[in-house]
Amino acid sequence: MSLHYEWTLSLRLRPDTPAPFLDELRFHLGLTERPPEKPELEIDWPCLVTEPDDTLPGGSVRSLVAQRPYLNRPGSFGLFVRTFVLDDAMYELILAVPAWLARWSLTQGWIGQAREELSLHPWLNFYVQDGHAYAAGPGDGVEPLNGSAPPFTLNYTSDTP
Repeated sequence: MSLHYEWTLSLRLRPDTPAPFLDELRFHLGLTERPPEKPELEIDWPCLVTEPDDTLPGGSVRSLVAQRPYLNRPGSFGLFVRTFVLDDAMYELILAVPAWLARWSLTQGWIGQAREELSLHPWLNFYVQDGHAYAAGPGDGVEPLNGSAPPFTLNYTSDTP
């Protein structure tokens, strides 16, 4: 029997996020059926979409919303995903998706979590700092998901450029 994980990601993307990245993100969110011409992720299925037969209490959510500029700042895109993932896919996705999103993240700090479906507490928390992705288990130190990332040093989460 496979475990299922609830995976939640919430972040803002930088105003200069390129159109091909947004197109690929829309595909992985299931907002378009057309796969990207030159994908960056080596995942060929809409990986941020809950399968129709999976039951996530409260339902799955996925949105990519253009946010208006304010206070003389450029606009950005708000991304929110809450999905149900099988354990086999989860281990593949945690190494690829946060790092892929991190390069264009305006959000610095905590961006989401994963928890086993029957648990009340997160299994992993995800973070971004300066274009790099990090993860930490409960009570553990924040570790890079890529060996080339510098140590994580943030003390709070922000969306300021």
